[in-house]
Amino acid sequence: MKKQLLFILSFAYALTVHAQVPQTPLVEHFTQASCGPCAVQNPALKNTLDSFGELNYVRISHQTSWPGVDPMNAQFGPGPDVRRNYYGVSGVPNTTLNGGPVGAPNSVVTSATLSAAANNTTPYDITATQTWLSPNQVSVNIDVANVTGGTISSADKIYVAMIENVINYAVAPGSNGETSFHYVMRQMYNASTGSANATGGASLGPISASNTTNFNFSISNLPTYIRDKTEISFAVYIQNNGTKQIFQSAKTVAAPIPGLISVNAVSTSIAGNGYCDYPLTPRILFSNADPTAVVTSVVAQYSIDGGTPVQQTFTGSLSNNQSTTITFPMTTLNGGSSVVSSEILSVNGGQNWASTSAVEIPDVTYSKLNAAGVATPFSEGMENAPLITGSGYSRELTTAIFDVEASVTVPLFSIIDGPAFGLGAVGGFANSNRSLFFRYYNAPSGAAMNLIMQKVNLGTNSTLTFSHAHRQYQTSNDRLEVFVSTDCGVSWVSVFNQAGATLSTLGAANAAYIPAASSDWRSNSIDLSAYDGANEVVIRFTGTSDYGNNLFIDDIDIQSTLSVDDANEMDSLKIFPNPASGFIQISGLNTFQNYEIYNLLGARITYGGLENNQTIDIKEFANGLYLLKLENGRTFKFMKE
Repeated sequence: MKKQLLFILSFAYALTVHAQVPQTPLVEHFTQASCGPCAVQNPALKNTLDSFGELNYVRISHQTSWPGVDPMNAQFGPGPDVRRNYYGVSGVPNTTLNGGPVGAPNSVVTSATLSAAANNTTPYDITATQTWLSPNQVSVNIDVANVTGGTISSADKIYVAMIENVINYAVAPGSNGETSFHYVMRQMYNASTGSANATGGASLGPISASNTTNFNFSISNLPTYIRDKTEISFAVYIQNNGTKQIFQSAKTVAAPIPGLISVNAVSTSIAGNGYCDYPLTPRILFSNADPTAVVTSVVAQYSIDGGTPVQQTFTGSLSNNQSTTITFPMTTLNGGSSVVSSEILSVNGGQNWASTSAVEIPDVTYSKLNAAGVATPFSEGMENAPLITGSGYSRELTTAIFDVEASVTVPLFSIIDGPAFGLGAVGGFANSNRSLFFRYYNAPSGAAMNLIMQKVNLGTNSTLTFSHAHRQYQTSNDRLEVFVSTDCGVSWVSVFNQAGATLSTLGAANAAYIPAASSDWRSNSIDLSAYDGANEVVIRFTGTSDYGNNLFIDDIDIQSTLSVDDANEMDSLKIFPNPASGFIQISGLNTFQNYEIYNLLGARITYGGLENNQTIDIKEFANGLYLLKLENGRTFKFMKE
């Protein structure tokens, strides 16, 4: 009986020494907002994890710095970069499960591999909680317990990552079309000290039998780029730094935030309707969505193209569901594309709101033509367009503006650089690297895409030429139209209209089309002589998708000739003095000319009629650069000082 009792005690002791707990799998996902394959594969990964159950795994998404634009990486790049190098990740999308070999997300993470990982046992148990002390301060408590009867030291590092569970953008922040991102790592903290940017983690020493090591820290300087504080959680994992094996992971649960005010804000700015209406009245519609708090002050601001911000403060009393429009002084847009950014800086004296839209209001782009027309010849070959950083696309031309609805993202309509995508010379007749790209193969049916050329002043015998390449998809009817306007887009006249097989330069094809040879291209010539002598003529290229196949346009050229008298006069015209302080004068005029003077914001300052050597009074002009435009198409820049 004694021996039997000793055996039972010994067996119980053995169970105590070797007791283990189930492991919570850690998924580290490497992705990017401008990665095309990421947009294709990420939804399948999310579906797999959703099916497995949110409480049964921990996921951290590392937004990398390549292959293109990613604002989340720009906000916190060191963490993703360190983890990428740690695992040797050289491409995205990529994933590792519990520190194991990296690979394609939907090969590494499946229902089977997740179940197998969850069936593993470990001597470590982690309990992690977060407690909001105020809208801007959160405390994190972590207990790492040894559940066995002996000392353990297999894991030597503990990592703490702040993650934002869901980040939604109104407009895709990168070029791959993704607008929703999950479990994004926003910062890394030292578990021992609470210091930020702790990409190397903190030391986790040996833990003796049945003991617990505690870590506790408070964060009072939250990253300003967090879009929604209520989505913040902390992922905690312990790892062997040498073997990379993850021994356990856990995640805090997003908790209520005392004193948080729920608000909403959207841009309701008012701009001129036409391409030549430059005034802008910036406005923000602000709403109090909180059932208990009263909003008494709001500080808002806007900026244009990243320029000097302009602030405005509201004071008053807004109860639940009440709104106010914060209106800024009227300003003037530049010619070309202007990006207007708006944001709410504070509510009731602090950043104590939760809603994403109040932290970052979606940017609004306004497209306006330059104030004055230019003389022919007028050409655009797409080769000098500055590419969006980290991409092979551009929507920036000095000769034209892009005008599209928000759903037509950059990859669907832009200038494309062939070599950037390994496509070679995609320019007209395979003579250059770039062309205007209408991705009808992916654009939804009915989507319209406009390229509006800057104003041009025509002489005689005017013509428009351009080249294009297109393959019809089955019986689709993708369309290209060219319009002319003489009233800055108030009315348009169609001068070219082709669709389907007529537009196609090759036979039909079912695969996505990319021009491969000079013979893919066709040259088009449009007679514009009906507009001879007209100034400020606007040409618009409009593509309409039928969810068919891709269209490429290049070598846009507008030509006309001047009479001998007109040409001689244009060559002899001069402006002086320049710079000037009181008066300017034009010499070389053979005929009376009407003139207009614009500032660089596109606003007309004055106008009138002018004869040779007649002076124009500029004494009351503010110092700066101005544009003088004559009705014969000649323009001059001059400085007032």
